[in-house]
Amino acid sequence: MMTTRCFGETMRHIVFFAFLALLAGCENPLPGTHPTEKDAGVDGSTPTGPGILGILKDHADQPIGGGKVLACMATLCLFGDAAPDGQFHFPIEPTAEVALKTLPDPTATPRKSAALCPVRIVDSSLIDVGSLHVPSLPEGALLGPAAQDPQTLTAGDGLVLTLRVADLMPYLGDTLVDVAARRIPPPQVCPWVVPEGEELVAVYALHPFAAVSASPIAVRAPSDVPSGTKVRFRTISEIDGAFSEPVPGEADGTSVATAPQMGITELTWLVISKE
Repeated sequence: MMTTRCFGETMRHIVFFAFLALLAGCENPLPGTHPTEKDAGVDGSTPTGPGILGILKDHADQPIGGGKVLACMATLCLFGDAAPDGQFHFPIEPTAEVALKTLPDPTATPRKSAALCPVRIVDSSLIDVGSLHVPSLPEGALLGPAAQDPQTLTAGDGLVLTLRVADLMPYLGDTLVDVAARRIPPPQVCPWVVPEGEELVAVYALHPFAAVSASPIAVRAPSDVPSGTKVRFRTISEIDGAFSEPVPGEADGTSVATAPQMGITELTWLVISKE
């Protein structure tokens, strides 16, 4: 049976969302909050469209049985547990912009970032996303006090971020301790992380997930893209899978970097592409 509860953006902090549910006791979200939360997932029946089908896997390409998966839209989040073989299914009516994701777990060993895949439901077809991989996270780099701003930190897998801690706001309930990044292997990237007509350069999962910055975060990443090649930096919204506005950048033969005084403003999944 499908149930409805009121909550903020996702159900990352279960106690917090339970409090909202008790406070609201209603079918509609509280004023000023984000998506309504509903149960979904594998129920033993043969999946049909419209909707999304996939298999939840870890960074080692092994199925995650019982793992929590979410399919979030602007005003609604469907959630459910993957089957023992990792399979999950969400029936979703078209049209819908969906952030298919998991929740990060920085307390796990190794630490886990959030899986994230933008999916667009346009008709009655069942979209098979294949494997939805949950990335592991490196130790990252500790954030210094705001007095040290701007801070240039090597987050992981060669990704360097220059940011201002004073301008960085964590997701509700999180604390700012470090920044970390994991470059996602191409076979573990879902097909829709690159805008149509562009070519993928690299994808990184970022931590602290869903933190936002009031000032641009400059990015530099290792790359053998030829010097002078124009590139674009985008992040994927964890609310509905939408791409952020592209931030221009350029390659120098050994790395790609955002243009001076420009950068991303959200730490989710970073997509670097070229035409």
